[in-house]
Amino acid sequence: MLAVWGTSGNGDAQFNDPTSVAVDPATNRIYVADPRNRRIQVFDSNGKFLTKWPVPEWGQPYGFEDLAIDSKTGRLYASSANMNTLLVFDLNGNRIGSLTPNPPNELDGPSALALANGKLYVLNMGSNRVIAIDLGTILRLTWLS
Repeated sequence: MLAVWGTSGNGDAQFNDPTSVAVDPATNRIYVADPRNRRIQVFDSNGKFLTKWPVPEWGQPYGFEDLAIDSKTGRLYASSANMNTLLVFDLNGNRIGSLTPNPPNELDGPSALALANGKLYVLNMGSNRVIAIDLGTILRLTWLS
């Protein structure tokens, strides 16, 4: 069966240049990066709109935003080539912090994300390299109060 949803625009279940889709395997919820509308939209597996989360740092006319879900820890990681940090959310849309790698590594236009074996792999567009962040030994996760 093929399911299709969404139209162009800024309302619920509408997109303006979406850049990424991620699925939580524990709940089958689908998360869509909708950066020009400065948000992440959440859908059920049939495409029914559930909610949206604001991402005020997004909205630039160029760039690449990506999402990665760690269902074991209940976190969603969001990138943007227009900022040099990763945003961290819980799976209910609460922003819980931001993530930068330990020095001397740095994020330089982080774009694509992949999560495997406790590591978050980040493609850096600005420096043409990949950084592997061991999520078990993060020392620079800045929590929001």
